[in-house]
Amino acid sequence: MKHDNRQSRLTLVVYLFLTVFTASSHAAVNNNNNKNALYQHASPYLAMHGQDPVNWLDWKATALDKAKQSNKIIMISSGYFSCHWCHVMQTENYHDQETANFLNQHFISVKIDRELTPDLDRYLIDFAQRAAGHAGWPQHVFLTPNGYPFFAFTYKPKPDFLASLKKIQSVWSNSRDRVIATAKSAILPIDKPINRSLKKQAFIQAFIAQLLPQMDRLSGGLIGSNKFPNASILKTALLLKHENNEISDWLMTSLDQMQSQHLFDHVHGGFYRYTVDPEWQIPHFEKMLYTQAMLAEIYLIAGEKYSRQDYTQTAKQTLNYVIKQLYHPASGLYLSSQSAVDKNQVEAANYVWTEQQLKQTLNNKLFEMVKESWLTQSTEYEIPYQSQHEPAWHPLPTEKYWQKIKQALAESKLKPSTDIPTDSKSILGWNGLLLTAFSKAVELKQLDKRIAEDLAQNLIKNLDQVKPPRALSAINQNMGEANIQDYAYIIQGLESWAKISKKNKRNDHKPKVQSYRQQAKAKFKTSAGWRYANSPILPGQQGSHAMRDNAIPSPTAILDCALNQLLMSNPMSFASYGTCY
Repeated sequence: MKHDNRQSRLTLVVYLFLTVFTASSHAAVNNNNNKNALYQHASPYLAMHGQDPVNWLDWKATALDKAKQSNKIIMISSGYFSCHWCHVMQTENYHDQETANFLNQHFISVKIDRELTPDLDRYLIDFAQRAAGHAGWPQHVFLTPNGYPFFAFTYKPKPDFLASLKKIQSVWSNSRDRVIATAKSAILPIDKPINRSLKKQAFIQAFIAQLLPQMDRLSGGLIGSNKFPNASILKTALLLKHENNEISDWLMTSLDQMQSQHLFDHVHGGFYRYTVDPEWQIPHFEKMLYTQAMLAEIYLIAGEKYSRQDYTQTAKQTLNYVIKQLYHPASGLYLSSQSAVDKNQVEAANYVWTEQQLKQTLNNKLFEMVKESWLTQSTEYEIPYQSQHEPAWHPLPTEKYWQKIKQALAESKLKPSTDIPTDSKSILGWNGLLLTAFSKAVELKQLDKRIAEDLAQNLIKNLDQVKPPRALSAINQNMGEANIQDYAYIIQGLESWAKISKKNKRNDHKPKVQSYRQQAKAKFKTSAGWRYANSPILPGQQGSHAMRDNAIPSPTAILDCALNQLLMSNPMSFASYGTCY
């Protein structure tokens, strides 16, 4: 009942802001003379906001202190470099002088790179899902000066964004005490540990019972308007020993569709983050390192389990893409993502082709094959080409001559792969996920073992620092502080590598794994559960006895496996715990 009352209060706060916004238009500017606290930041995402007219602050305790001193609302805007709508939000809103003036007058504006501060981002996303019913990026959350969130939304076009800011400021001015009281009461209590372990058979039964009604049996994946890979669910369904033919058929349907349709880049290799439709046809084109790592491992496991060489080949193409496009020699690690937009801020332009571009790139025979396969079909894309917008198509393998077509497209000077905007930071934890995939690839003789060992050594070198970083910058400088994800994924990667690498003095990593487990427990385990970061700033950032999966697996699942503490009641939300069995 107490939880219901808190939810009602939270809904009441949200209700205060549900109004019909009036449209207005304001001139957008991009004054190159503007400089704020993000100027020349080591994070490419934050640096791109360094000349917005908004007085952005980086996230530190001093931002909270400034809000308390000025008694202003804090607006935290969370996004990431390869996010399409984050770029649109900047162009439409943060470059708009009138909007910037209003933010600067009435708010403490904080911009965060969600990949550098996943602890804060996850807290904001959890709040947004409870308060607004949905969340995503760019995520905007408004907090009282003492750090209690009370309102959230994602992308808004320019007129709606400014109208929302004015309404929020008006309610804050007129109902400040009510907003503060409601925001404080909406903070969820510390979750209590479940006093029983979910045994293997019980987990399998519960997992299957929850998965069956959510499976899209025709197109694969889970039922919904968007299609995400849901890697933790796929991996657990592959690894758990069960005799459910429906799930096996669904798994292969999902993997077939994901590798053959438009979630996959058939020219350069690699998977996009998701599609905006239920049939895997319309991707958002950002490519994340964690997506490549987890899906490559899944396809390797599936190739072995189902004796499907095409699955193994998809995994190999994915890892080849990572090695070719994302390797960073300065750190010996791999970069975090490639953008959905090109250098001119045009979404998909690096990956889709107009008819004229295809004619310039292919000989007549190859062009006729493409024309027969693609150009007779409708397309969702239109990109600027030679001073006008033209329809464009995302390549799929053709019935004939595909290898020649693929090579010509991949080598075309019209769309060089070296010209794709790439986030230049290397995130330790995501590289840990990649080491797990590398380990499986070496086991199946699909990768040179030296590549995996070099990655393992570079991860150890960084996690052995006195203050291990979350990431390394383009010039190999430390960024942020390693959190529970980094420790968990590196531990998992080193354990995977230790199982299949030869036992010699150089690569016997078991002592390191044990040491990292002890460090993780000392840094992140409290009486209130596991914490994401060593020193959370906001009052609502509390511990959790079991962290849910999201796009990447639960770090507590990896750490709890060794402790034999499988304490969860919802296997679909905690699917990665199934890999412990």
